[in-house]
Amino acid sequence: MTAPLHPDTVAVHSGRADLAELGVHALPIDLSTTNPLPDIERGGDSYEAMATGGRPPVDGSMVYARLWNPTVARFEDALAEMEHAEASVAFASGMAAMTAVILAHTGATGLRHVVAVRPLYGGTDHLLGSGLLGVETTYCHPSEVGISIRPDTGLVVIETPANPTLELVDIAAVVAAAGSVPVVVDNTFATPILQNPIDHGAAMSLHSATKYLGGHGDVIAGVVACSEQTAEALRRVRAVTGGLLHPLGAYLLHRGLTTLPVRMRQQQEKRAADRAVASGSARSGRSVLPWTRR
Repeated sequence: MTAPLHPDTVAVHSGRADLAELGVHALPIDLSTTNPLPDIERGGDSYEAMATGGRPPVDGSMVYARLWNPTVARFEDALAEMEHAEASVAFASGMAAMTAVILAHTGATGLRHVVAVRPLYGGTDHLLGSGLLGVETTYCHPSEVGISIRPDTGLVVIETPANPTLELVDIAAVVAAAGSVPVVVDNTFATPILQNPIDHGAAMSLHSATKYLGGHGDVIAGVVACSEQTAEALRRVRAVTGGLLHPLGAYLLHRGLTTLPVRMRQQQEKRAADRAVASGSARSGRSVLPWTRR
């Protein structure tokens, strides 16, 4: 049996399996908005397949960038591998990703009740409470998830670590309490380097890729790692609503994944060093000045 690859290795190589065959080293960027059709019939079949959430047919066409883009798909494949998921779907922002998740599990199913565990990112909290998506939301403590589930509950939403409090939630315990109701975990702050919610039973791991995945302050994006079945539902929402990620943003995100383990490791080491300095100063009675920190 082949041993699992180290996360650092996955971060460097994911989504790049065919580069040698293509004869390139750097990730290609496809900026095409439209694509040639083999013929009218296969073009129509391709459109229908992707508009309903499927992948481009082998003998068909990508048709239109709102339905499929190969640069975006590369990033999605890479993130899915890092999150131990079958697939992932990228969006124009983290809020576009959360909106698609809610619509796919409530509007499309008729189960219009959502259980949301607080604390929760303010944007998500506002979206759920705004009434814009036609859902009813019950906010609760992690220990109250089980008693908050109703027959019309379509989704449980949690975030851990929470933004900005960094409070933690036991993912496996929430999943067990939710029963058959799918759980989406906002994994933005932990990233796949520190946490893989799907390994703990979550149906989806969602990221505001604008934060750590991007890491350089030059991309706004969102992405959801999930099963292929769920990915089809999310792609359908994306195709209909148009919340797609631009190929250049996908390229920058994919390139940024290679340094994600290094960046996360350095951050953890920096925080540990700061805590050690603060702890030592507290014991000695000295104040901690900014220039004494690493």
